Amino acid sequence: MLTFGDLSEAEAPAVQALLESNPGYTERVSGRPPAPGDGLEVLLDGPPDLTPGQKHCFGAWLDATLVGVVDVLQSWPNQQTAHVGLLLVHGAHEGEGIGRALHDYTLSQVRGWEGVDTLRLGIVETNAAAAEPFWSKLGYRPTGRVVPFIEGPVKTTVAVWTRPLED
Repeated sequence: MLTFGDLSEAEAPAVQALLESNPGYTERVSGRPPAPGDGLEVLLDGPPDLTPGQKHCFGAWLDATLVGVVDVLQSWPNQQTAHVGLLLVHGAHEGEGIGRALHDYTLSQVRGWEGVDTLRLGIVETNAAAAEPFWSKLGYRPTGRVVPFIEGPVKTTVAVWTRPLED
């Protein structure tokens, strides 16, 4: 049975293990396998204009194993928007509905954030074949906004997608 909840710095090793279980994502967006410290980075990093309390990381556990992580920025880049920075499922559990269940849990949390009515995310072009079908099934649509993206040796673009908070 899946359980959900907030993640803290104490779960950095579990987030690191999850990243390492599914290295394809990191390789597609950064051109390298997960590096030591990436788990902590997921939990702590955000845009420079983010204030304390705007970054939320939620996890999905199957028994004692972290099998999913989502990183959401509250009221960013504007008051009405929550930005999904990452949603990743353990490599051994892809296709089991964990990503959708974690997204549903995230929706339940975001619905409690005053003024937020839109969810937003960016799909890195080098990850689009893997990401677009998933996000499309969850009701996200491209906005038409595409911006440059550079991460290590990866030089590509990010397409911005959104969906209303309420269906």
